Amino acid sequence: MATPSLPLIDQLRRLIAEPTQDTYTDGLLSTMLARYPLPDVDGYVSTDAAWAGVWDVNQAAADCWEEKAAMVASDYDFTADGGSYQRSQAYANMISIARSFRARRKTSVLVLQAQPRPDNAPGLMDWLGNAPEVD
Repeated sequence: MATPSLPLIDQLRRLIAEPTQDTYTDGLLSTMLARYPLPDVDGYVSTDAAWAGVWDVNQAAADCWEEKAAMVASDYDFTADGGSYQRSQAYANMISIARSFRARRKTSVLVLQAQPRPDNAPGLMDWLGNAPEVD
């Protein structure tokens, strides 16, 4: 199976505002990208040998931003020495950025397949096909 390229990892690093490997190593970002394989331009998917290796960088960026938001979720607002500190804004901003990236993710297709009605199934009258039921 192909692995995400360094230019794609660098792009993800820029999208999540992490210029160094202090928090997110290249290996960790590669693993996050690998969660979201996409079909390539020829229609091959990640399980095909001819797959070109395409990943959804926006979906991975959204995951990273949600993870970063979780790290500051317990921060609270307070007032001290005449100043007001709204630390909850960091969490709200990170969640907003995550939603923005989640909205840019690639959509997928869900293919539904019709199943024949099981004529020999026990309790045939209780079987639900497509509602409303027809006796």
